[in-house]
Parts: sequence; C-alpha cells; structure tokens
Amino acid sequence: MLLVDGQEGIGIPGNDPGLVRGLNVFESMRTYGRAPFRLEQHLDRLEASATAIEVPFPSRDVLRAEVSRVVDADDRWVRVLLTAGGHRVVESGPVDASKVGRAVRVARVDWEPSPWLPGSIKHTSRAGWQRAAVEMGVDEVLFVDRSGGLLEANQSNVFAVIGGALRTPAADGRILSGVTRSAMLEAAAEAGVPVEVGFVPAAGPFDELYVSSTYKQLAPCRLDGGPPLTGPIGARVFAAFRVLVARETA
Repeated sequence: MLLVDGQEGIGIPGNDPGLVRGLNVFESMRTYGRAPFRLEQHLDRLEASATAIEVPFPSRDVLRAEVSRVVDADDRWVRVLLTAGGHRVVESGPVDASKVGRAVRVARVDWEPSPWLPGSIKHTSRAGWQRAAVEMGVDEVLFVDRSGGLLEANQSNVFAVIGGALRTPAADGRILSGVTRSAMLEAAAEAGVPVEVGFVPAAGPFDELYVSSTYKQLAPCRLDGGPPLTGPIGARVFAAFRVLVARETA
C-alpha cells in the first residue's frame, strides 16, 4: 500500500527539489504482526534528519496515522519518506523473511564522511555508495576512516566480535545510529555479552563480523569473498534480540 500526502493514487510533482536534488529523508521500519517495532525511535530519527537539512516535518500524529493505515497485514516493511518540497510518502509491503540473518557479501572501502551531510542523517543521496558496491561486486561496502577503523556499511551498522567481546563503532555523528543497532546492544547486555563501543579495526582479525539493519536484523558478513564470519557470540545476541522484539511487540 502506498500513500502520498495521505492519499492513494497520486504522485509527487516533478519539480519537487527532493526529486531534482536528492533532498529527502526517510525511515525504514517493520512490523511484527501488526505492531511496528520502536516506531517512536524511528520518528525521533526522522525528525532529526529532516531538521538537519531543512526538510519540512509534518506532525507526528499524521505520520503515526498513516503508518497505521498502510499496515494492512501482518509482518510488513514500512517506509516513510519526506521530500524537500513538503511531500510525504508512506508505503508498505510484505517482509522478505529470507533476508533475516542471511550472509551479506562485503568489501572495505576508504571513506571520508562529508562535513556538510553527516552520517547521522538518513538521506536519499546514495548514488556513490550504491555504485561502490556494484563496482566491487558485493552487496554492501564497509566504510573505513583515516585511522583504519570501520564506520558502517552503506545500508547497515557494523558489529564485530574480537577477543570474545562484541564491538561496534561509536555513534559520534559520522554513522547512522541505527534503531536495530541500539536494540542489538540492549540484547547483548541482556545476554551477558561483553560490549565495547568505539574503534573497530578494519583489518581485523575478526572472530565474527556482522551487519545489522531493520530488514536483515543481524546478518553475518562474507568479507572479500570469504566464508560467513559467524559464531556463538552473534548467535547469543541474535537470540536475545528476538526475545526483546517479542516482548516489545506482544
């Protein structure tokens, strides 16, 4: 189901600067049954992104109502997109369950975050990221900063297991502070897994390596064509995450 400005069957004007210049922000979420997982956290991040690049933000009541309208069956993905021209698109579709936990092919690329478009903003100007993945023949690329540390992937946050601890880069403004990332950190704490937030060496060595996102949840990485870097720590965190989700969406 798709709504544009709360209506079905209409489109966005072709002169909207969101279409012409890529000035849009969005959030992707999913439901378990018909309950959206952490809707308010997604709306918090959407509002922060919109404010940062001066995209009009409608009332939360409008967005909540439209999210509810498009959830017309169990287990749906939901995307909310706001354009610089003041339009909003809310759409949904069936969750592809095969993506959950499926191994993701990744490769590392050097990356310099833009000072004008911080990584904390979830925007639609992603052509460079997508082309990098296509050129390298992978599903996603892992961004590496000047210090040799991992930042994030082009569609996901990153988790590594090194020396028995779960590590993830800090949400210091250069990466997107993922809603699923936050939930995974809570799940790790509940599972008694040691967690370190900070520098993650891009060169490894990794005992396990994962990306996390709304649709993948926690997926092992196949780095540079190697086997999936999965193991017992990730399995414990993933199991605890599923318990957390079930509790919150019951």
